[in-house]
Amino acid sequence: MKMEAGLGKMFEWKDVCKTVEFYRRSLNLSQNKLARLLGVMPSTVGVWERGIKEPRASSLVRLARTLNVSEIDLLHPSEEVKQKIEQMNFKCSGKA
Repeated sequence: MKMEAGLGKMFEWKDVCKTVEFYRRSLNLSQNKLARLLGVMPSTVGVWERGIKEPRASSLVRLARTLNVSEIDLLHPSEEVKQKIEQMNFKCSGKA
């Protein structure tokens, strides 16, 4: 599903889900631990990372803060982060 970011740029959630997983793993957080920090069910983080569902706007803000990044960095990662994600070969189904 295409979503519009605050700066008018379009993005695909299937690409963002890899970024979520990257930042979570960078902080050595399990999906369960991240879910507890966000106050969501553990399966919720899994469906976000697999691209099955997107978080609500309020959850996206909490997610970015918990991962110590801005919402823009989460939705539009830098080229350096994109390269690291590709090197780690994170996959997401992109069904959203």
